[in-house]
Amino acid sequence: MSRRRLRLRLPPGPLCAAAIAGLAVWSSLAAPAPSTEEKYNRPKRDWYQGPVRYLLSRAEEKQYRGLPTDAERARFIDDFWARRDEDPVTPANEFEIRFWNRVAEADRSFHDAPFPGWKTDRGKILVLLGPADEVRQGMSTGPGPRGREIPYAVWIYHQPRFEGMDRETQIRFLRDNSGEMRMTDRLFASRLERLSGAARSLSFQAGLAQKVPEPKQLLDAIAASRPAMDAGRFRTHYDFFLAADGSTSVLLTLGIRPASPGGADGADPQAPAGAWKVYARLASESASYDLGDPASFRTSELGKDVDGFELFQARISVPPGLYAVFFGIHDPATGSLFSLGDRVRVPDFAADEFSLSSVTLAARLEPAAHPGADEPFVVGRMILVPKMDLVFKNGGVLAYYFQVYHPGSDPASGQARLDLAYQFFRAAALRKTGDPEFSPLGQPVLFENQSGQVHGYSFPLSGWPAGDFKVRVRARDRIAGKTAEAETLFSVR
Repeated sequence: MSRRRLRLRLPPGPLCAAAIAGLAVWSSLAAPAPSTEEKYNRPKRDWYQGPVRYLLSRAEEKQYRGLPTDAERARFIDDFWARRDEDPVTPANEFEIRFWNRVAEADRSFHDAPFPGWKTDRGKILVLLGPADEVRQGMSTGPGPRGREIPYAVWIYHQPRFEGMDRETQIRFLRDNSGEMRMTDRLFASRLERLSGAARSLSFQAGLAQKVPEPKQLLDAIAASRPAMDAGRFRTHYDFFLAADGSTSVLLTLGIRPASPGGADGADPQAPAGAWKVYARLASESASYDLGDPASFRTSELGKDVDGFELFQARISVPPGLYAVFFGIHDPATGSLFSLGDRVRVPDFAADEFSLSSVTLAARLEPAAHPGADEPFVVGRMILVPKMDLVFKNGGVLAYYFQVYHPGSDPASGQARLDLAYQFFRAAALRKTGDPEFSPLGQPVLFENQSGQVHGYSFPLSGWPAGDFKVRVRARDRIAGKTAEAETLFSVR
């Protein structure tokens, strides 16, 4: 159901001084000047090309452009603003009023380009983020021995304007040859600023914070901003297996910690499980691979409350190499957006060399009811739910999974002949580098002449001392005379 927008009209007659003062105090929520809204917000065919372009998703733009009548376009515009209303209980749409006031302010303030102020770089930032908390202006010296002085401005936002924006964000503008102040990340106004780091361009992110995200745009913005990993709210895990086409299959698991009671962290504790939308990009120096379909990351009952996280999992096959991994996480219930950055090295299993996959520590490891089903947390014939917190309780069970690649085959049976050894180590001391030095814990556990290439094992941890440990898997191919090994860390508390 659409909700008609409220346009505030002043009654005829003189206003008393107190009323005028009150209007000044509440100018940020007063109705925008009629000329601004009526100029840009009428149901014309080109409405989508006006200031609302900063908010429109591609799907919304496509839908609007297909509407044939003014009446249908008017209904679309009403619904467009109603969806963004921050408090539908109140008669006024505060979000819409604030937006048009910012557009009007941009048009009044920025006249350094042959088009309206909202189209300028400064206008776009003003519309999306609002006025800066602090503005610094000065002159920068241009290139060359006789470099001319070029005006610059630095807008500083001490407080974030949307989820994921850093405190003390600086956005820099430098006057170009046309006379327009253009956003730049190449300006360093002083030695102090040089030490504090370069500014980021946040216009993409700010726009995304106020509309339903397009996956590619969201991932573009996240990749540009290079966010850090928030290990408190989110947790990542990666597994690597040989894909059928010879590339490496990467299993990406994202853990999202549920909202605290009352939703203090911005999430809705009553939101249905699985409501999150997760996107990811793996980017190397030569290529990038997107998981941009909303169905790429999925969850199931198996992924509920695993070490305090709800798990979402996706698969993608990529060439081996070093990748930057970027996650975009959208909570449709609240509109909140989160971004994470990570780095991962994807191993090469394609060469015809005897090797092992990664060793996955499992929170749950058992035969699958429907082997090979295209479901999250199912690998081949096994249910494999990765453990997100690599800390086990004394008396618990340590379970792990791995695969063996390219073993020789017995001429008579056609099967592999493998000797498998599992050696546990305990961190006994620290090296000068700060890395732990491990000492063997007991004797290796041996399984000889095994034919299978997929292995899952579990060991009881009863009586284990508290500390940091690792398990090393060593496989020897009896036929080819080759050895391969892999290991993983864990702790007991």
